[in-house]
Amino acid sequence: MIKVGIIDVNQQSRGMMRMMLDHHQDCNLKVTLEAGSLGEIKKVQSSQEPNVTLLDIEHNGIDMIMEIYRKFPNTNVVVYSHIQDHNSVLACVKAGAMGYLTKDTCVDEVISTIVTTHKGGSVFSPMISRSVIQQVQQTVDYQSNLSFRERQIVEGLKNGLSYKLIGYKYGISLDTVRQYIKRTYKKLNINSKGELLAQFK
Repeated sequence: MIKVGIIDVNQQSRGMMRMMLDHHQDCNLKVTLEAGSLGEIKKVQSSQEPNVTLLDIEHNGIDMIMEIYRKFPNTNVVVYSHIQDHNSVLACVKAGAMGYLTKDTCVDEVISTIVTTHKGGSVFSPMISRSVIQQVQQTVDYQSNLSFRERQIVEGLKNGLSYKLIGYKYGISLDTVRQYIKRTYKKLNINSKGELLAQFK
């Protein structure tokens, strides 16, 4: 039996998902957790830990993924949401999501995803998969345009280091760090640290 959790602020949406899963007995699924908020999850007994947890991040937020894993370390979170922008998808994956489905996914595909995830696989809706692939490809392209030292400095910025600390780490002057950063901005056609970090998420 595969134990399933449904976390969605919308009670009607949760009820519909439970009903759809309960009507498909072929895969031996059982909804053991149904909640709308972190407060509700905290009241759940550990014995109710789901094998797979469907999470709508629309109102609960991406941080909820980590909270679920704190409560249920052995579950597998699959995001199930209307949100489709690639930054949100990548943030969910980084937070530990093992799959990502859009809410227009048919019930058979949801069930297939639950089974696949329980067996150790991962499933992403087609549009989500394309978005993630394009983001990865763009990041690879950006990196290939930069020199080894420029990539080191980007890594330092990603890790929150100041220009001074980056210079100290790599044995170069503060002015040299600034020159490398200006050169990096020019190569990537950007104007700020925020834009740089967005491209290397």
